[in-house]
Amino acid sequence: MKSLHSTFAIGMLTLGLGLSLTNCAKQEQQDLPYKYQSEVLNLPEQPYNYGNPTLPAHFTTTQERIRQRVTDHGATLGRVLFYDTKLSLNNKTACASCHDQALGFADGKQFSTGFDGGKTSRNASAIINPAASTAFFWDAREDDLKQMVLQPIKNHVEMGMDNFDALEKKLGQLDYYAPLFENAFGSSAVTRERIAEALSQFMTSMVTAQSKFDSSEPGGWGSGNSLVFNDDERAGMEIFFNRGRCANCHNPAADFAFSFENFADIGLDAVPTDIGLGANQQGMNGMFKIPSLRNVALTAPYMHDGRFTTLEQVVNHYSEGIQNSENLNWSLKGDDGTALRMNLTDDEKRQLIAFLHTLTDESFMKDPKYSNPFK
Repeated sequence: MKSLHSTFAIGMLTLGLGLSLTNCAKQEQQDLPYKYQSEVLNLPEQPYNYGNPTLPAHFTTTQERIRQRVTDHGATLGRVLFYDTKLSLNNKTACASCHDQALGFADGKQFSTGFDGGKTSRNASAIINPAASTAFFWDAREDDLKQMVLQPIKNHVEMGMDNFDALEKKLGQLDYYAPLFENAFGSSAVTRERIAEALSQFMTSMVTAQSKFDSSEPGGWGSGNSLVFNDDERAGMEIFFNRGRCANCHNPAADFAFSFENFADIGLDAVPTDIGLGANQQGMNGMFKIPSLRNVALTAPYMHDGRFTTLEQVVNHYSEGIQNSENLNWSLKGDDGTALRMNLTDDEKRQLIAFLHTLTDESFMKDPKYSNPFK
């Protein structure tokens, strides 16, 4: 029979070896943070480059903002959170449920379906280069991206998780989050502030910048496009920047976003049933955020209420359907002060739509670093 001392010594040796192996494993995990086993996640061995992208020269401002605000580990965590249905009350709905990568991170539906089957009151906006945005939602009720990302989570229709204490506890019990929070923030603690920070970093990193329009000469239009655009696209571009007056609201000047980050009443209704910005600012009834036109060919249906299902319907509205609303944007009024009638020909409409298709970035819809990381 072994002595008690001998048994104790062997036990301590075994424990020591176990601790040593555990410490080695922990050290390896720190050195190679993505080399851990996960039953649910499919992440690369090294993080994707989120924080230091190489963008076209005409995206200087966007690139600088990303470098200031985004880390690879923070955006990686944000990517997992963005696609995780566990952020909803009943584990059925994720941010990605209403923002589909294949559709330019739009929904494809007039109104989105929430966690419990309810419908949203407005169309889900496409996610288009948030780094360049200064106001969010159709009615501009939020100007801070980190606050914006929490609103759908706690919304009683969308995701229903209005108790953030419960959300922190819930995510903290999921083993795949501990190393992700550790990598991003230095500890595994799950807090609402860190959730918001990681989600905002992931969204800030989303940049669509490889369209046919972007492959033209820096500046986006002019003689250089003769080497890129076909006849219809060039004619459509001329209409867009001149007769069609599109660029008055969808100007590429600011980092080529095709939006002035402004608000307008575009005469959808003579008397709007949804007052939009007017709910937050007196005298602004019927005004809504002007969306970016990047990837517009993929982000139907259109307008805050998703009333138009095709670009043809959108162009028809601007050509001959503008209503004399109270706050109708100045650029949509004729010389007599009433709703403008452009009366574009069928060929002009077709050419304008051809130009809008040049704003599609197919690579954005296929980029794996923005894709669903769950197996």
